[in-house]
Amino acid sequence: SNSSNSNSNNGGGRRRHNSRDGNGSQAIGDGEFGLNIDHIMQGVDRRTTVMIRNIPNKYTQMAVLEEINQHFKGTYDFFYLPIDFKNKCNVGYAFINFIEFRAIVPFVCKYHGRRWNNFNSEKVCAITYARIQGKASMISRFQNSSLMDKSGEFRPLLFQSTGANRGLPEPFPACSQKFNNKSKGRGGSHSSS
Repeated sequence: SNSSNSNSNNGGGRRRHNSRDGNGSQAIGDGEFGLNIDHIMQGVDRRTTVMIRNIPNKYTQMAVLEEINQHFKGTYDFFYLPIDFKNKCNVGYAFINFIEFRAIVPFVCKYHGRRWNNFNSEKVCAITYARIQGKASMISRFQNSSLMDKSGEFRPLLFQSTGANRGLPEPFPACSQKFNNKSKGRGGSHSSS
């Protein structure tokens, strides 16, 4: 095997590979979660949720948001930095959903392949698409989670997506009915006749 193949290295906090595909497009990462800048700009890839990897463990939710908000305040409507409850540190990655898919491009250009500003960390930020896509899907994923019983720093955050309040905090919807069926049934959806 050829040990000089940098494309096969995807760990250890080292820089993820950026390459040009066969058509000359800039690609970041491989496979279904890799980003292709040209495809985003052309509207071919309209996904909006990305995973931010290699976040130094000492960063809090507010510290990551402070850094992001210097340039991207009001461009996203969902943010979640998972925290290890035992040691109260983040687990090294976060999810952010952008209101408009093209906003991913300047975000990737700003952060992908760069070191983090605080805590003198050697970690290098890497951005890929998230498996779960979109604000509505993220709400569905987390609204019935035990995370919603935790204090604010442990919970996913929502922000207004449109209008004059775009980018301002928005409350997370209460549990959906499918898990909260202590009240009467579903209103006669089953007929016996």
